[in-house]
Amino acid sequence: MTIQELKRDILDVYAAHLDASAKTVAAQKASHQEKAKRINALIAEKQQYLIEKFARGETTKERQQTLLVIQYCTSVVSLEYRHMVWPYEYMALSRRVGELWERFCCAAWDQPSRVGVKRIAAPSFADVAIKLRYRLHEALADNTCKNAIADIEILFELVGEINMKEDEMFLVDGIPYIIDFKSGFGSNEKGNTLRLQTVGRAYKLWNPNTQLLLLVRQEQNNNYLNVIKRSGLWDVRCGEKAYATIDELTGSNIIVLRKEAINFESDLSKTFWSDLSSHLSDLTSYLQW
Repeated sequence: MTIQELKRDILDVYAAHLDASAKTVAAQKASHQEKAKRINALIAEKQQYLIEKFARGETTKERQQTLLVIQYCTSVVSLEYRHMVWPYEYMALSRRVGELWERFCCAAWDQPSRVGVKRIAAPSFADVAIKLRYRLHEALADNTCKNAIADIEILFELVGEINMKEDEMFLVDGIPYIIDFKSGFGSNEKGNTLRLQTVGRAYKLWNPNTQLLLLVRQEQNNNYLNVIKRSGLWDVRCGEKAYATIDELTGSNIIVLRKEAINFESDLSKTFWSDLSSHLSDLTSYLQW
């Protein structure tokens, strides 16, 4: 079965099981938020059914490819049916597409075909802090430095707990890789830029060999991304290079799959596509994966 045939079969199953249910939810007397939750629950249940039905390829690579196609199709129906019960506006679509693109990329790690790839849990910042405290206390062991040690403890209290969880955390042949996915960098990314710098430094304290990768969907981004690039802490890769990195690290064929399967304009309804393209800022640009 070709990628196109697999995609069509999956979308047909989704439509057969969800069209009537989505219309029922849309007609219910409930808030937009509640309707969206019900739609998302229906899609999640059907996605699990599709994984069990289709992800049975003979090889790991076949199963990996199928999971990626299912995830793309899930993105299509998630956008379509959510819009049916709660029409998207600019910020909501931007945020949702970012979530869906991240999950699509992460599907390559659900069944990696490259040998030696293994997901790991995020380390605790408390462990990183203990390691740093030990080094500082050792360097400031003499009595004249007691005030400095007290100030260090105050500094740790000010910093607080850093969330080390990232979008993908895994080992490749024993080397830790940490990936942060971003659909794009806009004008509101100052806080995220500071967070990435903080988390990146914490990971380097945890294990100096950690490879930090920031994979960005868009080729064109604003100055906040340049700030991260110039810091040299994260290896930033955009557009085609981001997809090539996923292929390299997981053994997937996501670059081929993009060309053969991803076409939101043809896979979404004409009504939905028209709604997106009618905005002053053409929202269809978010769906150029």
